[in-house]
Amino acid sequence: MAEPSHIPHEFTACPDCDLLLQTAQSDHTLEGRCPRCKAVLWHAAKHTDTVSFAAAISGLILFYPAMTLPILKLKMVGQHGSNSLLGGIYRMWVEQEQILAVLIMLCSLLAPLLHLLLTAVVCFSVRFNHYPSHFPLWIKYKCWMQSWNMLEVYAMGIIVAYVKMMHDGEVTVSAGTYCLSGLLLCVILCSQYFHEEQAWQHWEKNKPA
Repeated sequence: MAEPSHIPHEFTACPDCDLLLQTAQSDHTLEGRCPRCKAVLWHAAKHTDTVSFAAAISGLILFYPAMTLPILKLKMVGQHGSNSLLGGIYRMWVEQEQILAVLIMLCSLLAPLLHLLLTAVVCFSVRFNHYPSHFPLWIKYKCWMQSWNMLEVYAMGIIVAYVKMMHDGEVTVSAGTYCLSGLLLCVILCSQYFHEEQAWQHWEKNKPA
């Protein structure tokens, strides 16, 4: 889990190659990268918390339909069928695949949900300048949930299943696919536009005495 740090006024060390660099205060208005290994030293992008907050709220709105609506509708040999993410987890549990069902539930359901929820809470606190004592825990658990979030792996599985079954029968993309695609986009935006360093700096400046 990450710990708080500061953008120094005169010197900074690259977190990847340990190169010591001299910086000026004006440098911090732009993104800083190491000249040797190109690692990101600090972010100074504007409105990133707005994008993260909007993506997190949108993802939370899309979460329930993405989990419950049918993803693919199948028609093979005169038989019809459809399944959702929650339905797939339940089917694996019934077929004695409990370990796989639990892993999919943790990585494709609980981790994305907590990732979106914690991102929304942290960005809400930053936007309204309200920092409760457990704000650091929100940042740490948000980053932890992000590392466990593997919703894109499930999405790749859907694509593989679609390609394999499209020649054996009629496969129709259903509403759940569009909701899941939107949810995946929101999760990606939360990961790309949320800058942990800036959140820690807001906390250091405004933490309760």
